[in-house]
Amino acid sequence: MTVKTTDNLSVLLRSYEALHNWRALVMLAITFIIGGLALMGGAAATARSGTETVSILMGLLGAIIALVGANASGLMLVDQAYDQPVRGFGAAFFGGMQAALYVLGGIILLGLAFAAVLVVVFVLSLLGRIPSVGGIFAFLLGGPSVVVVALADAVLVLAGPLIVAAIWHGERLFASVARAADIVIKKPLDVLLYFLVLALIMVPAIVFIFGVVFGASGVVGGMYAHAGLGQFNRDSAGGIRMFMDTMDANGLTGAAISIAMVVFLACSVVTLIYLLGVIFVYRAVSEGVESEATDRVGQRLAQLKQKLDEYKSRAAITPPPAAPSSASAASAPSPDDSGQGGISASAGAQVEHCPACGAVVAADDAYCGQCGQKLA
Repeated sequence: MTVKTTDNLSVLLRSYEALHNWRALVMLAITFIIGGLALMGGAAATARSGTETVSILMGLLGAIIALVGANASGLMLVDQAYDQPVRGFGAAFFGGMQAALYVLGGIILLGLAFAAVLVVVFVLSLLGRIPSVGGIFAFLLGGPSVVVVALADAVLVLAGPLIVAAIWHGERLFASVARAADIVIKKPLDVLLYFLVLALIMVPAIVFIFGVVFGASGVVGGMYAHAGLGQFNRDSAGGIRMFMDTMDANGLTGAAISIAMVVFLACSVVTLIYLLGVIFVYRAVSEGVESEATDRVGQRLAQLKQKLDEYKSRAAITPPPAAPSSASAASAPSPDDSGQGGISASAGAQVEHCPACGAVVAADDAYCGQCGQKLA
């Protein structure tokens, strides 16, 4: 391991500095609490009505709110990582909405690419079912197919967080996907190493925070069982199980909502540390990687935009109005009564026009020089 790699890996220990960014923490905590309460409200409504429609809609709403909040907090953490002034709540929230759309688009593109790989592998597997020679194709294609699918899995897992970080750094949708795929293809072991180290750094925080919070929620939930939670099942004390059992039996109550907010706050703390760690990983692995794929995508999009602009400009040009016929030209009044105007009128009376296209033709022309219409 080189000294440069060791220094870059050590920067991941600074992921806990995300807790110093109080604006990002407040943004993430509020959106996580609102999204979590929406999910709990949908679960309680399902328990009372027996239909899952409300639960699905509320869960979708909660997921959208949490996604926007995570992206808004990510933008604030990017400011912190580059020692820039942290943007305000309004700018971060609206920026998070746009980033959330790009993130969803990136996830869809990754999913489509992975599905395309599986389709190709499935089509090749059909060759192994051909009688007589199917065994040969199966032998030749089976192992390589496993390698291809494994690489696709690796790109799907490793490129996802890099796409999100690239979007936070200002990349557009297609450029962020191309950038992340380029990094994973060129430096797969480095990306894997950084995420493994980040996971090891996150484990103590996850174990400590959730262990303490869930343990305390079980104790406090038992104390409020008869006052606020109704009949509390001590066999399932603690954590989300307590919330779900309570909501199924009694619906949302004050103690359950209050305890759930603390749990969602704990989730936001852990998530905030991970988000800053992903930003550090992206900064480290993107160094020295040429953005050839990003440039190619940008050039193709620029060419497409240029072609669309040319098409729009051609469509906006209207054909010139047809010239007046010889009869209307002859009957048109003279612009003035002066002698010069009389000369112009007499000269204009000798000018003839093509009856088909209206182009000016001479009196002795047999065919129109513009459209070929026969004149005589």
